[in-house]
This record gives sequence, structure tokens and C-alpha cells, in this order.
Amino acid sequence: MNPAFAKGSLAFVATSGTVAGGAYLSGAFGKEDKSFRNYLKSIKRVKASTKEDWDTLNFLYAKESVENPIPNISKSSVSSDASKITKWCETKLTSDFVKSEADLVESWCSKPMKIVDRLPYFNLSPLNTSTAQESTTNPDDPSWASKSNSYQQSISDTTLKVNEVTDTTLGAEISSDMSVDKLKKWCGWAKDQNYQNESTSLFKRYKHWCVKVKE
Repeated sequence: MNPAFAKGSLAFVATSGTVAGGAYLSGAFGKEDKSFRNYLKSIKRVKASTKEDWDTLNFLYAKESVENPIPNISKSSVSSDASKITKWCETKLTSDFVKSEADLVESWCSKPMKIVDRLPYFNLSPLNTSTAQESTTNPDDPSWASKSNSYQQSISDTTLKVNEVTDTTLGAEISSDMSVDKLKKWCGWAKDQNYQNESTSLFKRYKHWCVKVKE
């Protein structure tokens, strides 16, 4: 199992998933199936189905910072009964869509995928993270310079702070001026992390610092 899957302003991006959920709720799908299973299809997520999918989800579940990522299903109970998440999803996917549970179902009942692989859904692509040591030219360097220069002002919203990265290990949050290389390194790390849903702190930060509109 790839350990990189372990855990973590483009207004139109922030609204795209909301629009999808709103359309689903408001009946834009007419008399179609209103189950969570169909909701996942509507947002282009594939439901988890293979042993590898569930093994990865159980692994990620154990890495969560809270004890009960899914209400009434503790991390300790999943470690002793790996089928708990699978059974919960089987029930949820056939039940009617409820907006308040949409992120939860997407996170734990969808086939695991990397953040970078979810970007096309939002019409985004990753900024090139190559450094001067790796490449003589990087067409995205002007964007990187702009983003790093705006870091100190942007982190007045503390949820946008990123971390030092050494190899693949996260360090402390960066609260001072940001260098282009440090920002590239964080974005290079973040793109390979597990994508849960668009509301997560990690994805919001990645979206803010590391992407461009897809050409």
C-alpha cells in the first residue's frame, strides 16, 4: 500500500461541487434514483468495491485524527472488524441522499484516489513543481512567484497555512515568508495525498496554492 495515500481561490471551483449537490437536492435529476449510490455517480466518483479499495479505506480511517470519523464507528472497532466501513457503506449507498452526510459518504464509500487525479472534475490542473535544480525552465514559475509573495497576507486566514516538507515528512506550519521552493515542495507532497471531498482542509489549501485552470 502506498503510504503517500495516508494523511490532511478560484470561486468557481469552490461552488462546482456545491452546485452538483444543490442540483441533486433540488430535483434537477427529475425522477431518477435519489440514492447515495447515484449521487456518487453524479459527481463522477466510483464506489469502492474491491478488497484493495476497502483495505486502503480502512488504512486511511486508522490515520484520521478523530476517534469516530463516521459517527458510532470508532477507529478501534474498525481495527478489530475491517468490514464495519464496508457494511456502513452498503447501507448508505442504497439509502436516500441527505446533504448533511454527502461528504461523509463520498469520503468513505468511494474508490480511493489521489488529490491530483480529482482535479479534472473541477477543470483544474496542477502547477508544474519542477525546481531550478531539476529543470532550466518552468512555465509556471510566474504563478509560483505570485503565490509565494502573497503567502504572508493570505495566511491571515490560518486555514491556508502549509507545512514544511522534508523528503515526504511533514514538519511545522510555515508562518513566515514563503519561498517558491518550499511551496512547490508542499504542493508536490499534497498532490499525492488521498482525496476525500472538496470540503477538507487539505484540498482547500491545495486548490488555493497549487493549481491553475485547465487549458
